[in-house]
Amino acid sequence: MTEPEVPLDDDEFVKRAQHGDLEAYERLVARHTASAYRTAVLLGAGSDAEDVVQDAFVKGYRNLARYRGEASFRSWLLAIVANETRNLHRSRTRRDGLVLRAAAAEAEPAIAGDSA
Repeated sequence: MTEPEVPLDDDEFVKRAQHGDLEAYERLVARHTASAYRTAVLLGAGSDAEDVVQDAFVKGYRNLARYRGEASFRSWLLAIVANETRNLHRSRTRRDGLVLRAAAAEAEPAIAGDSA
């Protein structure tokens, strides 16, 4: 008789991913995508929430060696999602400011020199 398979916890997947196991990181992504997406939406990412989540998972993977396990992987990841959402807000603010300045510059009448 075989023993039932015990699902691995996040810590085990993180350890495996830190040692190069991409499938382990894929499992973490699958496990936490929904909560990461909800967090991004709640923090105001709107229609860009999927991009925020994708960027957060990429940054999480690149910085996995820095994960120390002091908090749960989920908490660590959601902090990255929050940071990425803040980055999105900052870039939106800059972009909107540029658009407003460009529109204002186009609206200014050209000063014609006196031909006399």
